[in-house]
Amino acid sequence: MPVKSTLRLLAAILVLLALCTPAPAQQIDCTVKVNYESVGASNKDLLVNFEEDVRAYLNNYQWGPEQLDEKIKLSLDIFIQGASGDNKYMAQVFIGSQRLIYGAKKNTAVMRIFDEAWEFSYIKNRPINHAPHSFSDLASFLDFYVFLALGYDYDTYDPMGGTPWFQRASDIASLGRTSSQKGWQQATTGYSRAQLVTDLLNPTVGPIREASYQYHFMGLDSLTANWQRGLANIARAIERISVARKTLDPRNLAFKTFFDTKYMELAEVMREYPDRNIYNTLARVDPYHQSTYEEFRAK
Repeated sequence: MPVKSTLRLLAAILVLLALCTPAPAQQIDCTVKVNYESVGASNKDLLVNFEEDVRAYLNNYQWGPEQLDEKIKLSLDIFIQGASGDNKYMAQVFIGSQRLIYGAKKNTAVMRIFDEAWEFSYIKNRPINHAPHSFSDLASFLDFYVFLALGYDYDTYDPMGGTPWFQRASDIASLGRTSSQKGWQQATTGYSRAQLVTDLLNPTVGPIREASYQYHFMGLDSLTANWQRGLANIARAIERISVARKTLDPRNLAFKTFFDTKYMELAEVMREYPDRNIYNTLARVDPYHQSTYEEFRAK
């Protein structure tokens, strides 16, 4: 594990120095599912290749200079909500990423986001092209979430290791803000792509991102080798988040996304922790999922 950690830290630094280059293996293993039930038959025909085009775009590109030992598991569930004309569409998308828990032979969710406002253009039989320095309502959306997933993944192996990837997502969000489309603008309420990545790069969120490393690498990855030490590290991560929470805006999307992704796993994994007050801490820090913590505390 230390070797992997060192490699990922080095790769994160290299991202700042190099553009994506071809390599024999890709970093993303993405599954894509598209639901077309809300559009008419003519639009379904125009979208017949959309699912495969998105999958190929994500899986056949080398997103950075490093070959990872395990590809990042990414999933996109796309629900087409409507169409305007022959090539403009509105969709809601669930985006999830996972990584392996070492020694456990199972994955842990690292990122779970529901994006309700994707507007994009798609023309049948026209390939999706990478254009990192210009805005595309289709490609830029996909690029944004790949870089976000990479950032979240790297943060679990090295403290703040995802910063270069979050910065690339932020660059895309800056391009998106020049458009009039929903989701790319800053927002004080609700979900916004631009707001999420702004919050992730805010120094006040640093302790939460560092706690993600402590939770995943020092906690979950250690449970098989030393269960008590792993649980103790997870408890320290929770306490670290509890302290940081006092200075954060309760609407902070980085904070909210962490708990939306991890709350059920947190409740489950701490069942064998000897101090049941850990659930009181979780309920206080994350009141949105208080009922879940209270349920597990009573078990």
